[in-house]
Amino acid sequence: MNLTWVFIGGGIGAALRWYLSSLYQSGGNFPMATLSVNLVGCLLIGIFSVLVLQYPRGSLFLITGLLGGFTTFSSFGLDAFKLLHIEEYKKFIIYVALSNILGIALVILAHKITTFLIK
Repeated sequence: MNLTWVFIGGGIGAALRWYLSSLYQSGGNFPMATLSVNLVGCLLIGIFSVLVLQYPRGSLFLITGLLGGFTTFSSFGLDAFKLLHIEEYKKFIIYVALSNILGIALVILAHKITTFLIK
């Protein structure tokens, strides 16, 4: 049954990633779709990590499945490589810094706010 929760969550997460990414088909060299998906994923994992602590199936569905299918670390790596390959060094630094610094900050912020709200 646990595999089923991960499978369903992963499918929904992948579909949501595709949908959000399709909103950014405007072109350009900056990987805004991957950045957006990863930052939203960081925000959501900060919230879900508080809300599903007592619910193992909820964790499997929301964190392992949904967010595992939604976030795109492998796409992040490929997008970063592409920026280096086309010698867009400034965009590469901005992209990597935003993804990591804002991502971690969003996890911390969402975790703290959610913890505060449910107390």
